[in-house]
Amino acid sequence: MATINTNLIVPEVYSALVREKVKGKVKVAQFLVNVGDLHGKVGEVINFDKWGYIGDGKDWNPNTPMDVTQMKQTSTQATVKAIQAPAVKVADYDSEVELGNAIEEASEQQSIAVGRKYDTDAIACALTSPLKYQLATKNTVTQDEMIAMLGLYGDDRDSQDFDAIVISSLFAPSFYKMDMFTSRERTMTTDGNGIAVNGVIGEFLGIPVVLSDRLYDNTNTEGFILVMKKNAISIIPKESPFAEASRDAGLRQTTIYLSQFYAMALTDDTAIVVAKKVLPQQEGK
Repeated sequence: MATINTNLIVPEVYSALVREKVKGKVKVAQFLVNVGDLHGKVGEVINFDKWGYIGDGKDWNPNTPMDVTQMKQTSTQATVKAIQAPAVKVADYDSEVELGNAIEEASEQQSIAVGRKYDTDAIACALTSPLKYQLATKNTVTQDEMIAMLGLYGDDRDSQDFDAIVISSLFAPSFYKMDMFTSRERTMTTDGNGIAVNGVIGEFLGIPVVLSDRLYDNTNTEGFILVMKKNAISIIPKESPFAEASRDAGLRQTTIYLSQFYAMALTDDTAIVVAKKVLPQQEGK
């Protein structure tokens, strides 16, 4: 009686598996806002729309027509890009005789690869923010400096309006010394409860503090901080991570390819504060 090969990969199932795993791998990119479906080719430039504020309310005389303000829309541009995770080869023999699940491990590692690429691109978008704050010392931040960063938002800084304060782990010791920082253990009763998001270590004035060692400037050998309000960075995906399997029946091996097309951009110039010792205009000095 013939044996049915149970090691064959169903791309749709594998793609869904990776998509769910990616959600647990990203730090900055977990705050991306999906604003639609991508209609464009790799290398093409597309526009992300941004709405301007119509202005504050004011007194009105009921005997006169109300003022009418035209809503204003600007746009920022981004290039459609293609990304890939390293392709992996899974042999039937390995799946049968080795401990562990090779396909499960492949999806785990490819999801990490894609998630880190998301984070790299999201961080690059965040660094284009015009809101910058210069720290006094590399890889150290004081409570007063954090308050000053939030001060850049004026009175528009309710904690619920923020996604997170994302920091390099180099700044963690600084936060643990702050009176206004509440560690994760004191804001949660059980793991996965309360404010838990990927990499969270606690709260500063009610805003989650998230660790990501992707926030590191190799040129100036320093970490940096991103204070992120909601809806700051937008993404337009072509699809979820797309998996394809190439089968070599002669060797009883399957190569799994994973790729995706998307465009990403900072769509709110007032939403992110970048804090580091060496600011972009000072580099090279």
